[in-house]
Amino acid sequence: MSFNRLPGVVLKLLTLVLVAVARPAGATLPHYVFAHYMVCYATYGDWADTNLTIAGYEREIQAAQAAGIDGFALNLGAYDDPTQLYYNNRVAMIYEAAEQLGTGFKLFFSIDFNGTNEIIDAVQTYAQRTNTFLWNGSVVLSTYAHNGLPWAYIRGQLSTNGVNTFFIPYLYSTPMHELPAYADGVGILSTWGNALDGLFLWAAGGNPNLLVQCNLGYNQACIEAGKPFMATFAPTYWGCVQTTLARRYYESQGGEGTAMQWNSIITNQPDWVEICTWNDFNESTYVSPVDNPGQYFPNIASPYRYSHAGYLELTKYYINWYKSGQQPPINQDALFYFYRTSPYSAIATDTNDTVQPQWWGDVPAADNIYNTVLLTAPAQLIVASGGNLSTNSLPAGISHVETPFTPGPQNFTIQRNGQTVVSLAGTDILSTIQVYDFFTASGFAYGVAQPPVPTGMHIGPAN
Repeated sequence: MSFNRLPGVVLKLLTLVLVAVARPAGATLPHYVFAHYMVCYATYGDWADTNLTIAGYEREIQAAQAAGIDGFALNLGAYDDPTQLYYNNRVAMIYEAAEQLGTGFKLFFSIDFNGTNEIIDAVQTYAQRTNTFLWNGSVVLSTYAHNGLPWAYIRGQLSTNGVNTFFIPYLYSTPMHELPAYADGVGILSTWGNALDGLFLWAAGGNPNLLVQCNLGYNQACIEAGKPFMATFAPTYWGCVQTTLARRYYESQGGEGTAMQWNSIITNQPDWVEICTWNDFNESTYVSPVDNPGQYFPNIASPYRYSHAGYLELTKYYINWYKSGQQPPINQDALFYFYRTSPYSAIATDTNDTVQPQWWGDVPAADNIYNTVLLTAPAQLIVASGGNLSTNSLPAGISHVETPFTPGPQNFTIQRNGQTVVSLAGTDILSTIQVYDFFTASGFAYGVAQPPVPTGMHIGPAN
């Protein structure tokens, strides 16, 4: 059975079933939100690290913290490897940047390579550093799969050397499912037992409805096992370089897909959340607000990677809600846009770009603009797409609007009582393309902040 297009009522009922086994009050860990950071990408540098600076990493940390992100899970594809020493160099610079900022930004390793001695060396080297994330005095350690590594031995050696670890991995299920379910979580927890302290779910390649179900299943399995759970959130997915998988694309429906995942997280209260990812510029899952990372990293200059600042800024609202336990008041009108910059059917003119992306899942890749608006009071959203104009009357609160797009300029306006309160121009949509580009363009703008609502009052419906 596929959950990719379940009606909202069914999703709510499934959510309620799993909420029934939610952790009792006081049993949860302090809520943290991390972002999976691909160390292989130096966002404001290059492959040779000739332009890489500590200031660039400080810029990333500050952007993450401004959104409510507590730290980076540093994905290590190698360490102490003489052919890939940039991993050692970049980790050192990330730590130095965090220490220089002095803002308490947390760092821990997500191991993504085979090499027992190298893993031990990496963890030992940074175990005592100020910004290393400790839980109950133990160094937090994670991994992306790598079920075959001798984790008990690795942890034992580290313990012998005076470094205790809190191991919260993502491990493949048996059989392996990219989007695992409750039974997969139960199987992993049963198989690994005390070899792990908690469980992390990595799930990105799928429609938002299905990602929600993965989180719900693993959350329930961890509750029953009495283990902490670190849930996943992924804003969008396109396997740009996955040519053997037809460069698969999943429709995430812009801010609506983001809200769907976070609303479930808020309802079901997993202990921690890891955003997958901060900066994976090949699978489109990034929330980094960098504008055109290809200008720093020539290897990803084409197709164009648009800024995902819109995803990060919208996620900020939900992170606040998840951590505080209270829906943040809307004291300022906000307008977000998300869309592909060419029709799904467009054919690339570059004869070297022969693999046309294909949509996967049960939600078709529609040629739509996806707007999310946060309104202090009822207003109109006006979408000018190419030569077409559409007007939407919206209530106070949070609304998601889908509008078929037309190639050309894209402009978005919020009007109230005949006055423009927010106006935003998006990226042009192209009718003809040189190469395929399914990286989503995103952006946002705010109106004038309104005075806070007095305690006890509420503007707009709960969302």
